[in-house]
Amino acid sequence: MRAGKVLLGLLASGLLAVWLLHPPLPGGNENRAETGFPALTPESLARTTNYRQTDAALRDRLALRQYVVQAIGQTARDRMGTSLNPEVVMGSTGVPFLSEDFTLPCQYDFEPGPVDAGLRELRALGQRTGKTITVAIAPDKSSILTAELGRRASALLACSDRVRKSTEAAWGHTPATSPVLTTWKQLSAEQAAHPGEVFQRGDSHWTSQGALVWSQALIGRLIAQGEAPRALERAPTATRAPDEPADSDLYRLMGIRRGETVPVWRVTRPGVKITTRSLASPSGHGIAVFHSSSTTAALIPGRTLVINDSFISRAEGELAPYFSDLEVVHWSDFLTDVAAGRVPHFDRIILETVQRGWPQRSGWLETGQPVHNALAQELNRPR
Repeated sequence: MRAGKVLLGLLASGLLAVWLLHPPLPGGNENRAETGFPALTPESLARTTNYRQTDAALRDRLALRQYVVQAIGQTARDRMGTSLNPEVVMGSTGVPFLSEDFTLPCQYDFEPGPVDAGLRELRALGQRTGKTITVAIAPDKSSILTAELGRRASALLACSDRVRKSTEAAWGHTPATSPVLTTWKQLSAEQAAHPGEVFQRGDSHWTSQGALVWSQALIGRLIAQGEAPRALERAPTATRAPDEPADSDLYRLMGIRRGETVPVWRVTRPGVKITTRSLASPSGHGIAVFHSSSTTAALIPGRTLVINDSFISRAEGELAPYFSDLEVVHWSDFLTDVAAGRVPHFDRIILETVQRGWPQRSGWLETGQPVHNALAQELNRPR
């Protein structure tokens, strides 16, 4: 009996210790919100669904669960060379990629002809009012780090490569007049010169070094189109700062964590005063508004509106010191504005889109589409 009591006590202590374990990361590593506890009322005590929800809520807060999730993810990555989350594809060298790089381009028809016709129609409207429109594509990580995919690269990139090659064929040969800016060559050259510093290893996004190359290409395009002063050639110019910890979204999707740092480049312009404010938006992403002024440094004039996705986060700070007025709006908020008939006024609009989102968003720019119609109305409005 004494031995049984000791055994039972040890078992109870072990079960209690499981609940007292400190989680490996605050909030856990799982890519979903924790299940909430049900409201406690006399009526709820009779509902079996509330007991199941309570059980799920307790399990979600079990620290041991987080250790197990992390251990499984690390074992899959390090021992099996794979990911157990279908949202992540593991490359042959252990570099993870977002599976949407490969799947999204297959889900939408991509026809450059109608898109080009729609964009040139919009540009023609802008020529009469002095306004401009430019599409700037942010390459996918997989299109730049293709070698890390190994033998599966051609199969995985079948749809993505078709979109990239069609885009380059349609808009990559007339840089001064093309409405679409492609930067695959520039970022590939940077990756060749500085391996591992253009895109994050455990994340789907570029580093500030990759964003800097894209930003330089964008300002170079504006100069070629006569929209930016020649004095800004090769801008933005930046200085290297100490590396910073990386936000590894792909590792997080796999249920693991890995401490990594990324190169950081900072842009400062002596003599340029910048004011920044953030406005609330329906999507929750917010709207970033920058105003730059200077009595000596050249600035890109007019009100510039950037429609963006997550890739702009590292680029907006590099671009802001070169634009007199810059407003950065997320695609989801822009689509809300289009539906409500209240597109923000602008003198220049730059549509930034990640490569995997380009096949879908390109269709919105065809003649007759709601986004095309809204842009046409604003481009036809005098500055």
